[in-house]
Amino acid sequence: MSFQVGDPVVYPAQGGGYIREIAERQVMGESNTYYVIELLRKPGTIMVPVEKAAELGLRPPLSGARREELLAALGESRDLASGWPARQREITRTLSESEPLDLARMLASLHKRGLAKPLSGTEHQQYRELIGILSVELALAADGDLSAAEALIVERLDEEAH
Repeated sequence: MSFQVGDPVVYPAQGGGYIREIAERQVMGESNTYYVIELLRKPGTIMVPVEKAAELGLRPPLSGARREELLAALGESRDLASGWPARQREITRTLSESEPLDLARMLASLHKRGLAKPLSGTEHQQYRELIGILSVELALAADGDLSAAEALIVERLDEEAH
């Protein structure tokens, strides 16, 4: 899939943003074409080689029915491992795989766990990271409003918890 300047994109390793330019750059003595992506959540830009973009997971944000699936997945919590090491492996694996629906389910699971008892410091950081990742996904699929996307996620989590 090829992208154009201005397109919203999600790059699992870094988040998402908009393609600011498609540029030729010399890197380590080799000339390549890169997507220069202005990140939505973190300040700055990243460069993704055009020829490796698909392999690296660069994709458009979820939209339409897939967006609705993501929102529905916020109600699909599951019980996490009770032991800290196993639970951390689960959470870390989900974060590293970057599959949006799995991220939403993990967020729902952490939310549910947090209602039963306080999350550890690390789990709270992971919870916030998941909200951030999913907020970018939803914001890019809509109008780019990160605050509104985060509010929608929190609202859905609270609805599902009651």
